[in-house]
Amino acid sequence: MANERQRQLMQEALDEKLAPEEQAELRSYLDTSVRDAVMYQRLKDVDTMLRDAPHERAPHRLAASIMARLAEMAESMDPRHLSRLSGLALAMSLALVAAVMIPALVLVSWLLLTALGAGAGLVAAIEVVVALLAVILGMAEALLHQMQVFLNANPGLLAVMIGLIPVSLIWLIRFAPRKRTSDAAS
Repeated sequence: MANERQRQLMQEALDEKLAPEEQAELRSYLDTSVRDAVMYQRLKDVDTMLRDAPHERAPHRLAASIMARLAEMAESMDPRHLSRLSGLALAMSLALVAAVMIPALVLVSWLLLTALGAGAGLVAAIEVVVALLAVILGMAEALLHQMQVFLNANPGLLAVMIGLIPVSLIWLIRFAPRKRTSDAAS
């Protein structure tokens, strides 16, 4: 079976982006591996067929119909089929998103209020806000994705994290009043 390097060379060869020395490397590999040579030939045939296929525009309502179908599927899903672990992971992810988004929304509100005070800067402020929101959304998506990958790899860690929530609350209830009292005394 081809390793990652050979698969990359095959893909770059199909995209016609191989340097001459890489083409020689791919040819010598395919000469030694009949199975991968057959696979590469099939890939070339599919690539040729797709390049020669007629290109037609998708119907205008295709995206809307796909989204409607996905919404129907989501509504028809039975919550009993979802695992308890995925529900807890979703709750943790939403809590993290909320924790990230609250400061961002405060910042956006401040920027908008400042821009409304100066009419000339409103357009620039809106551009900054949109760019900031795009960055924050990208970070939140990356965080959620990494959290899901991490929790899928370590399902026991989720139970530990959930177990730490009551411990943290108890700690806050016990020690926060003492801290406030000691701060007020000093």
